[in-house]
Amino acid sequence: MIKKGQLYDELCLSIYNTNRYFHRLYAELLGGYELSYLQYMSLLIIYKKEKAKLMDIGEELELSSNTLTPVIERLVNKEWLIKVPSELDKRVKYLKISESKRPVFEHILSDVAVVRDELVVASEKSVISMITENESLNKTLRAMILSHNNKIEEKINDEL
Repeated sequence: MIKKGQLYDELCLSIYNTNRYFHRLYAELLGGYELSYLQYMSLLIIYKKEKAKLMDIGEELELSSNTLTPVIERLVNKEWLIKVPSELDKRVKYLKISESKRPVFEHILSDVAVVRDELVVASEKSVISMITENESLNKTLRAMILSHNNKIEEKINDEL
């Protein structure tokens, strides 16, 4: 008989492994382009929006600018991205996929589409239901993190 704690541990391990498998799969897809998964995701956000600020990417990926800045700088140095000043405020820079890399990125997207379609066909669930379940779990986990952070802050304040 499996105890409740063991089931929870199995869930955590399963999600951890899913994350690793996705990263491994994408590493194979992106390796020839010398792109990391995070670089790919950043490019994808910029591609969908046509242009984006670092803050936009951070919001989508739920990452801080401290984490994203070196990722974006590498993409600029590799000439995947160009920085375009805002017409309204020259201090604000937008990121845009360079015209020379756009066809390459579109080729990557077609490679990803093939893999995505294979996954959808092989899965017993629809992609929508998988995303919905995953988003629900993520929402619960974010709420728990916030709750635990608040409890720790309250404890620290009580001790002061």
